[in-house]
Amino acid sequence: MTYENASVHPLREISIPAPSSVLVMAMVRAVAAVATWDQRRTTRKHLRDLPDHLYGDIGLTRDLVDHEAQKYFWRS
Repeated sequence: MTYENASVHPLREISIPAPSSVLVMAMVRAVAAVATWDQRRTTRKHLRDLPDHLYGDIGLTRDLVDHEAQKYFWRS
């Protein structure tokens, strides 16, 4: 199939993103979410493992640390 004016393709006028770019954006968002969840999990584990005498240095109490450490990884 040929077009009379080869410089203007009828599909170029549509503003819907190409499926590949939608898929890529979804994958990027998924990877970013997993990275955030992993960072939260790791940070909470390190916080929980700190010795009690260091909590005062960072302005926390044992109760606050326990509350934060018990959160699920997907909770901020």
